[in-house]
Amino acid sequence: MNKFITKSIITLLIVVFSAVLLTNAFGEEKTGKMDGKALFEQKCLKCHKNTKFKDLASDRKGWVLTLSRMQRSTCALTDEELDVLADYLSKVYGE
Repeated sequence: MNKFITKSIITLLIVVFSAVLLTNAFGEEKTGKMDGKALFEQKCLKCHKNTKFKDLASDRKGWVLTLSRMQRSTCALTDEELDVLADYLSKVYGE
């Protein structure tokens, strides 16, 4: 194999490996879906204590309303993150 092909293969492997590491670092599972627990720990527990969520137990609709209010004010959440968090919170801190 010539040096160009060898370097190209090594570069390609580094790029693919880096992409996998970055994807996992941002709380996404291998299926491409975000991990609700990791997102909760990253976004929610940054400002709130765990006990707050136990006190605010709600169904999914209630969590969507709460998260939407947070999204409009101080919390940087995408719509996709909001949906993942609403699913997670309703499952773990549901009524």
